[in-house]
Amino acid sequence: MGTNTCTPSQQARPDAEEIVTCLARAMKNVSFYEVTHPAVSDVVGEMSIRLREILEVESELIIKFSNGYLVVRDAPVMNQNASLGNLVGACHRRGVDTIVLRRGITEEELSQLVEVLAMDPADVEVAGGASQALAARGVRRIAIRKLVSRHDAEFDKADDLSEWSYIYTSALDVIRGASASVRTGRTIDINSIQSSVCEIVDDILGDRSIVYSLNWMKGMDEYTFVHALHICVLAVELGREIGLDRTELEVLGTATLLHDVGKIFVPLEILRKPAKLDEEEFTIISRHPVDGALVLVRESELPPVAAIVAFEHHIHLDHSGYPQMRKRRPLHMFSLMTSIVDVYDALTTMRPYRPPLPPQTAVQLMQDQLSARLEPRLLQRFFAMLGPYPWGTLVRLAQDRLAVVTRPNPINPDNPFVRLIDSSGKGRVLDEEIPLRDAVPDLSRLDIADPVQLGLNLTSLMHKTAAVAAQSGTH
Repeated sequence: MGTNTCTPSQQARPDAEEIVTCLARAMKNVSFYEVTHPAVSDVVGEMSIRLREILEVESELIIKFSNGYLVVRDAPVMNQNASLGNLVGACHRRGVDTIVLRRGITEEELSQLVEVLAMDPADVEVAGGASQALAARGVRRIAIRKLVSRHDAEFDKADDLSEWSYIYTSALDVIRGASASVRTGRTIDINSIQSSVCEIVDDILGDRSIVYSLNWMKGMDEYTFVHALHICVLAVELGREIGLDRTELEVLGTATLLHDVGKIFVPLEILRKPAKLDEEEFTIISRHPVDGALVLVRESELPPVAAIVAFEHHIHLDHSGYPQMRKRRPLHMFSLMTSIVDVYDALTTMRPYRPPLPPQTAVQLMQDQLSARLEPRLLQRFFAMLGPYPWGTLVRLAQDRLAVVTRPNPINPDNPFVRLIDSSGKGRVLDEEIPLRDAVPDLSRLDIADPVQLGLNLTSLMHKTAAVAAQSGTH
């Protein structure tokens, strides 16, 4: 992410930020529902009301996308969650650099904007760009300006974290597009899927530490899509750990990126329910492996194992999961790998009904209570990949100071890099990154801290860590 130097007084006022939040919510929901569905239209209506209040004072509201940031009234939106990040990625993929919302804009025009931003990027290009697509729909009070090039000054290739953020948000957009295609009965854009997977594999093969920037991007919004991307990256990293070749990694990445596509048929209120599912709801969501496999098996350009992974990833090694099978049979290795990383990501990701588990707690739980479900050799290789102190582990140092594990040490896995946290208790991440042994010479006395007990949000903490890394030029 880019460096921010604005003061609080320069930041966008909350009322304008609420507009882009509504736009992001509408785009998220249109991946599941038609634009006329209340899940979309109600959000567009709310956006229209809030926008009308602003445009009574101002003649237009300008929203820009710059270096991974969303900018309103020439000030970055600092509280940028995963949903807003996905909006940034979606706009970049459609060549949208700036959106101008003008006085007199109607709710119908806002609905058209949501539909255009949710279009397949190839369809936007065929239409002559997002601006032309809107004009063809009769929209007159929204202006869209096109990004010149992915390689221009807005995307500093020297900043690897910004580049990975671009790949990340682009891949999320590809998953959203694939889901929208399934929902509307269209063919999945296989080329976009494979292109995103190739970029992910390139980055993991080129720099193993790039995968450790994942945690700061995790959040509660867009969970289904974000989760699918995390599974893809972690599975490819595990594949590299066990020695798969480049072709195998790409096939694995494609299969895992699409492994949850069947969830497009699950009602949003079940996916988002902030409590345990009842029996009927669980029956509905447990159909998604079968539904996903049926979708993928019809895509002739996909590797056949994609449908297999979609079907098998919840069955588990001991066949205790779902769907239930009349006769036990060996599961595909890629399904077993997906099952492992799926469990880990689910445990360490914030959900509406619970905070994320600390990484070491998740590893311990997988070892102690879930090992029967998971292939033991692959599980041990996965733990070896994470190292003894997985990224995101919070450790307590001398004088009750705290540090967070930010990335592995390729020379000595037992001595990962950490960043110190301000002792004031506000969770501010300091610039200094040091090997863990520099802070705790005797690791046998290392005390692992629980962020929940300390009142710290691990997702927010990792976000701050990555921002500091980007500003200091380390990752």
